[in-house]
Amino acid sequence: MNTNKHIFLFTWLILGLFQTGYAQIQVSEDDVKLQELLVDANREKLLGNYDNAIALLKEIQKKSNRNDAVSYELARIYEAVGDDEKAIKAIKDAVDWAPDNPWYLKFQADLYQKLGRNKEAATAFQMIVRLEPEDPSNYYRWAYFLVLANEINDALKVYDELEKKIGLTEEIIRRKHALYVGIGDHKKAARELERLIAAYPTDTDYRHLLAAFYEQIGEQDKAMETYRDILKIAPNDAKAQLALAGKTGQDSDEIQFLQSLEPVFRQTDVNIDLKIGQLMPFITKVADNGDRQLADAALALTSIIEQVHPFDPKGFSASGDLLYYSGRPAEALKKYQKTLELDDTVFLVWEQVMNIYKDQKDYSKLLDFSERAMDFFPNQGKAYYLFGLAAHELGKNKEALSALQQALLIAGNNGPLKMDVQSQLGLVYHSLGQTERSVQAFEAALALNPQDPDVLCNYASTLTERSENLEKARQMAELASKLVPNEPQYLDTFGWALYRLKRYKEARQQIEKALSLGGGTNPHILEHYGDVLFQLNQADQAVEQWKQAREQGGKSELLEKKITDGKLYE
Repeated sequence: MNTNKHIFLFTWLILGLFQTGYAQIQVSEDDVKLQELLVDANREKLLGNYDNAIALLKEIQKKSNRNDAVSYELARIYEAVGDDEKAIKAIKDAVDWAPDNPWYLKFQADLYQKLGRNKEAATAFQMIVRLEPEDPSNYYRWAYFLVLANEINDALKVYDELEKKIGLTEEIIRRKHALYVGIGDHKKAARELERLIAAYPTDTDYRHLLAAFYEQIGEQDKAMETYRDILKIAPNDAKAQLALAGKTGQDSDEIQFLQSLEPVFRQTDVNIDLKIGQLMPFITKVADNGDRQLADAALALTSIIEQVHPFDPKGFSASGDLLYYSGRPAEALKKYQKTLELDDTVFLVWEQVMNIYKDQKDYSKLLDFSERAMDFFPNQGKAYYLFGLAAHELGKNKEALSALQQALLIAGNNGPLKMDVQSQLGLVYHSLGQTERSVQAFEAALALNPQDPDVLCNYASTLTERSENLEKARQMAELASKLVPNEPQYLDTFGWALYRLKRYKEARQQIEKALSLGGGTNPHILEHYGDVLFQLNQADQAVEQWKQAREQGGKSELLEKKITDGKLYE
């Protein structure tokens, strides 16, 4: 509470109790008693004894009719104890008895705002403006409450009235522009910015506002015209140069457009964020479709950024994204590593590095790097998940279990991450021989997304390995292979489920398809193919596949025995 203001109101309250009929104030015994009651009420209020303060103030009201200051104090106490309706009634009495007091009206407006009665709050500030017409903040508050009450046209009139009072200002124009945009009147919205430009013709910032607005509403020709006007005033304006680059009246080829940006990108005085902003749509497009040609054109620009801004990580990060999404993870890794050398505080870069290690199946590096990520970002569940995945692949299932359980706690409402964690838990529990928990984890993952191919494949794989519920395993693996038709791992899992069901010819079809789609370097798929061939009475060909599996790094428990004896062991 403002002490000076309180003393002022308190003094005013006391003075309001006395009558001055001539030069010397005559103080009656009743007045003295009222003063004592007032002092007592104020003390009780300061001590937080609100009920006692209310009782004393009401007693004063009975003896001092239509005392606006007492009603004001009552309103403040009622508001403090949460009795808003009584507070509204009390402050209304104060306003009615002293309509020229702006403090009463402001408190009344605050109460109306609290209760969502915005139109009444606007009315209060309309009265305040009449009392304090020189204070612009009163107009802004008046208009603000009109907007909340959806009285947009009236709010615009308030701004017009203020403009007549203090002249055209950026603040007024911006507010009117925003209101016109809100009601969909683009013509008037643009006109307000044009008025600002007319008032400050050499200030390019206002022209940029107009150009950006035209781009926002899809009027590209007007936007380009505005950018050209900017260059007439400021020929080296980087924003305008970037906006106009490659524009010849029609949208040009994307590659040509990117090439046209090179001169501006070489300028050291052009903010790097402007350059990255121009590239973001193309990085997003490459992420969506993997277009290498487009990526290369954008990479030419990120290379320039790296040279011009060698100590800013953004250029290297952008290069990494373009390389990663255009299928060059090894090159992307180097860019991300450079990014982290310059700034290791952005988790998304750490995540990309971990994704690359995961895709490369370099689980030792993934384990080490994800452990560092957990130390740097203890609240990022993805780091714990990837650590758990790496630990499982390296046979460290107890460590994997601990990390995955932590990841599940951190995941919160992140459905995709929870699904990945539950699926990985299903694999870990399976490896630990905890079959029931494995099934529960996979079912929890499928509950989050019943058509996720990775979950379906992992679940089917564990069931098949245990020769348990094989028909369900076959159905899930088949669905996964239909959802992503050219994924060798899904096809192999489908084929292996068929194998367990002794449907060897069908199994051969699926596994051969997996091999034709890049599975020939996967030792598990090669070993499975050998097993299928042996069941189809092609023992010599089976041994050849087992040998290839060994050459590709296969280390299954029975592989060497199969090769040595030329027989199938399961």
